[in-house]
Amino acid sequence: MMTKIQISRTQYFLILPNLLFAKAIGITAGVTARKVGGDTWTAMTVGFVVGILIIMIMTYLNSKFPEHTVIKLSETLLGKWIGIFIGIILTLFFAVAFAASANVMTMHLKEYFLLETPFWLICLVYILLCMYGVFLGIENIIRFSLIGFLGILLTNISMIFGTINDFEFINVLPLFDRGFAASITNSIYIFSDLAMAILAVGMIYPMVDKKEHIASITFWAMIISMLLILIWPLFELGVMGAGAMKQYVVVCMQQVRCAQLTRYFPRYELIMVSFFTFCTFVQSATMFYCSVYSFKQVTGIKKDWYIVLPFTAVLFLMTYFMAHDHNDYIRFLTYPWAHICAALSIGLPLVLLAVALVKKKAGNVQN
Repeated sequence: MMTKIQISRTQYFLILPNLLFAKAIGITAGVTARKVGGDTWTAMTVGFVVGILIIMIMTYLNSKFPEHTVIKLSETLLGKWIGIFIGIILTLFFAVAFAASANVMTMHLKEYFLLETPFWLICLVYILLCMYGVFLGIENIIRFSLIGFLGILLTNISMIFGTINDFEFINVLPLFDRGFAASITNSIYIFSDLAMAILAVGMIYPMVDKKEHIASITFWAMIISMLLILIWPLFELGVMGAGAMKQYVVVCMQQVRCAQLTRYFPRYELIMVSFFTFCTFVQSATMFYCSVYSFKQVTGIKKDWYIVLPFTAVLFLMTYFMAHDHNDYIRFLTYPWAHICAALSIGLPLVLLAVALVKKKAGNVQN
């Protein structure tokens, strides 16, 4: 990790949909449906609009300090000790985000395919896979983003064509059934996904080799990600209805079980999981890497294995205990995790922006 890391603009573009997709289409959509019912997709849309604005602010800040991660940027603008404190907070955030992401895969496997396999074993195998990716480095993790993005496209195309005959438009009406204010309030749940992208951009931006037009690339990557994700709660509502959505922990799996494709591919659920396995890996391994990288920036430790091996043990325990009871997992994602993600991913960029503008006006900021 200490060598000069180079990420192309195409890889940067592709990593954003991978950081957002896997958890949002099923887990987050289900959590939101429990709170706002038929307004799930509108609430998630509101959240995405705010999230795109915040990630553009983060990109703007990075562009002004192109060699700084968000931790070093915090040290520059807020002082060394506050920067170190923020680095510790981000280390913890990325660690918990890893566990939340990893359990997207572990719960799919445990509840739909490997029913008799001990949950701890599934967690261990997946975490060791992500650990190996972290040892190889972020460049190798991001190389899987292209496969992950193609998998996302295949997942969406197959889901749409498999369920469109069962789509009932009346199930998504009336729009803003519980009022626009409810959609704004409950848009907070999508920030458990948006926060991963916003704060990961703050860590990986300095690694992009050519930074021209990065703001435009970020914007369009987020727009495409939003469209790829929002089609799921829209179709889940149209096919199953809000009442059914509330009943499932992994809503996207029930959606594909409704797909007409299951008539021709009896194990289409397995095919669908295969499609988004790579994007889930990219999401999880990137969170693992960002947690390790944040800790390295705070402590100055240079040897990767000094950090990665202890982190692997901690993340295994965190991942297992977070979701060994799926009801506990959903409750945690509902509160307080979504609120922590929203506060951190919105608050930190806004504070840094405000301080940067004040110091720039006073002539005290140097890139």
